[in-house]
Order: sequence, then C-alpha cells, then structure tokens
Amino acid sequence: MDIESEQVGDVCVVTAHGRLDGIYSSAFANRVGELITGAHPKILIDFSDVDFVTSAGLRAVLLVMRKAKASGGAFALCGVNDPVREVLDVSGFAEVFSLHPGRAEGIAALNA
Repeated sequence: MDIESEQVGDVCVVTAHGRLDGIYSSAFANRVGELITGAHPKILIDFSDVDFVTSAGLRAVLLVMRKAKASGGAFALCGVNDPVREVLDVSGFAEVFSLHPGRAEGIAALNA
C-alpha cells in the first residue's frame, strides 16, 4: 500500500493506493496517525484507489478516526468505490464514517 498526503487549506488529504488488509493496516494507521497533529485536525482519506479492505483495515480506519476526533478534529472518507462501499455497508461502518463522493465534497464538508 502506498500512502500520500497533501495539505489543501487546513485539511490534510491522505490518498491511499492498493489494499488495506492485515498486512498494511498497522502501517496505514501509524502513517496517518502521525499526520494528526495540533488541535482540531481535519483529515480526509481518499479511497478512490483502494480496491480491497478487510476487517483489519476497517479497524485501522476506525483508530485514525478516533484519534482525529479525540484531538477535537474532523475525519471523513471520499472516493469510496463500490467493493469497498459494500464492505462498509455490510459491516455497519458506512453509518460511522462521514462518506463523500469526491475530494471537493469531502473538503467542503470538513470546512463546514
């Protein structure tokens, strides 16, 4: 899994590429967790290039979301493709995460 990050205004946009499974989930949580700094961080995870997520991957995303919210911040996902969306729906996580179709919508929601 490759992870890139960029700052768009006051939102940290993280783009993940590949599979988010048991092999990569800890690295994902650690890498994104390092980006959650200061008070009120805004984190948007772009999942448009993530084609597979396991329960370990969902746990990693949940840990990152909890860390962001514990810092008084906001967290959202965008670009979730159909196979990953199906996993989120079946697991019940679609109701937990703030989901947006694309980056622009995710950034706008985090800045609202």
